Amino acid sequence: MKNITTTLLLFLALIKVSGQTAVMELNGFRIGQYRETAKNEFGEPYQQDKFDDGFEYEVFVIQPDASLYMVFEYAAGFTDVIWSIQISGSNTTTDIGFKGLKLGLDKKEVQRVLGKPDKTEDIGEYGEKWSYDKTNYSVEISKSGKLSSVKITDDYSGNTPDLSKFPKFENIAKQLSSQNNADIANIVAPGIKIYYKDQILFFTKSLKTEIETDYSKIFQTIREISTGLDKINTSDENAYEENMRLTLGQNPKHVVKIKTGHTIKEIVFDYVNEQYLILEINAQ
Repeated sequence: MKNITTTLLLFLALIKVSGQTAVMELNGFRIGQYRETAKNEFGEPYQQDKFDDGFEYEVFVIQPDASLYMVFEYAAGFTDVIWSIQISGSNTTTDIGFKGLKLGLDKKEVQRVLGKPDKTEDIGEYGEKWSYDKTNYSVEISKSGKLSSVKITDDYSGNTPDLSKFPKFENIAKQLSSQNNADIANIVAPGIKIYYKDQILFFTKSLKTEIETDYSKIFQTIREISTGLDKINTSDENAYEENMRLTLGQNPKHVVKIKTGHTIKEIVFDYVNEQYLILEINAQ
């Protein structure tokens, strides 16, 4: 596994994220999901360690022949959530969920899809690292000229919230009531928590698994507690209110309070990748 960790060391620089080009999901996992999701999906990591700067990482072998593996990084001070996702190997059949590309593709095809890299770096026996300005991803091209690795990262500097992008409440209510799990997933943050009936619910497996199986019952619960949201009178200040929650070192959160007449009492939104996503739902 020395090869894996040597490659990983080359990726520790933060990459500024542009909302138009940021990729938040790779091989079914989204940046911001809880750390335990990788273990719940794949079992115990093959390797794990901590860097001098406080960052930690875990390596998971996905294919028995080690032709596919994933590396998850966790930022210093935020080691309970996924900061970066890297998938590497020689497996050419797995859909890794990255711009239609698969590992093993010729570098000419990679360049056709991603464009010419803004920076290339010789990484020795591993070939080249290609980096792109105003994105949160980088790729590796092996010495044989094939795509061998993709990595996406978070950027804790965040984007300045744009309140004009906050969705209308009627649209929120409609989306939360959808019978399509993927529709609901598009409006909730990867690290969403639902407080309901003395329980705290959150995604415990990859988002792909959650959408396909509702493993953690997030979508079922959201549908259950969202019934009747469309009846809330948002013009009645005695029933509905919006305000901001300020936390040092974090983007302001936009909070919707439902004062009367509904199971849901509060919905907290975070500004992620230039869109508002639901971070918390407090219900009774």
